[in-house]
Amino acid sequence: MHNQKRFFDDEEMLKLMRDRFLVGLVTKDSQQTHPVQEILAYLNLNPYFTFPAIALLEPVMTSVDESEKRKWMEILRDDLQQQETGGSVVFIDGEGRLGVLFSWVSKDWIETLQLRVKQAFSMTVNMSVGKPCGQLSDIHNSYRQALLALKNKFYNGVGEIVYFSELSKFQKISVYPAERETLLYERLKAAVHPEMIRNAVEEWYGFILQNGPVAPKSIYELTIRMLIGLEKRVTASEMVSALNRVEMMAVVEMRSIQEVQSFVVDYLTGLREVMLQQERESLRSIIKKTIQYMEQECQHATLYSVAQKVYMTPAYLSSLFKTNTGKTFIDQLTDIRINKAKAMLKSTHLKNYEVAEQVGYKDSRYFSQIFKKKVGVSPSEYRDSTGL
Repeated sequence: MHNQKRFFDDEEMLKLMRDRFLVGLVTKDSQQTHPVQEILAYLNLNPYFTFPAIALLEPVMTSVDESEKRKWMEILRDDLQQQETGGSVVFIDGEGRLGVLFSWVSKDWIETLQLRVKQAFSMTVNMSVGKPCGQLSDIHNSYRQALLALKNKFYNGVGEIVYFSELSKFQKISVYPAERETLLYERLKAAVHPEMIRNAVEEWYGFILQNGPVAPKSIYELTIRMLIGLEKRVTASEMVSALNRVEMMAVVEMRSIQEVQSFVVDYLTGLREVMLQQERESLRSIIKKTIQYMEQECQHATLYSVAQKVYMTPAYLSSLFKTNTGKTFIDQLTDIRINKAKAMLKSTHLKNYEVAEQVGYKDSRYFSQIFKKKVGVSPSEYRDSTGL
């Protein structure tokens, strides 16, 4: 007994022994030859619990390594154990989480833990609680339930308390919703501001989760498949110049459904910018081709004939032309005809009515009126001014 007294005077060794025993107890990895209450008392811990249960606390720490995380957990364990815990026992489990063995009648104290940690350490923790057991020998069931509940932070959000008793069973997605991907792509193409993209993404996940929560792994897989599918649709349209490929590992590192959706919204917003850039380039190309046709065939060009050549309806081409050039189709065609007429009046001896016919005007008097309105002088006066 004297040697035992000296052994447990070493506080650090005592903490180590406590953690090791409690980890073995909650994981059922070790066979005890002595009653659990006797060992707890031997380790200077409360041996009696009324409907014992396990709570797990997991720090939200993304920029620290495992050793630093472990150090914080040890400080937190010591701080909480020194407080009035209603007979609860605090330990560090095999994965570096903080475990709390407590009596269910002390549940109110457990629910204040998050606030205490945040106030004392400015640290956010995810927390889960297993169901109470009839006796300590069954505490491994509560621990396993707390582990399962902790995984549900994916839906409850970071920094929340999740009770195993409140969990819903994960649903299975047996068939990838390809038609929903198509709908999302159509919504993406039609989006004119980010809120429309956000709404489309929420509808996608609303469909996925319509029957209840889905395992996070399945959410990751569905998300990655959806993003790659949208990428392929975009690259099939040759919109590849400014496209940043999705980082698959970035998806699986998301800690909640909210983070996943936010990531998807941001990525699709960038994807939409690429699509808009390509659309603008495509429209500029169409306008350029339209003007080329007008110049080459100004004698017979009409809105209808040119629209056919660029595979558009006359109404849409007219609207597109006005939006992108600031001119109407007729104004542009008139400018082209008058410029050609000026060149012909300068360099040929064709009569005015012949010039008019060459540039698309059958009525020479109407041609003269338009010419004077655009140039400021009549065709004859313009020819005379060139000295031809």
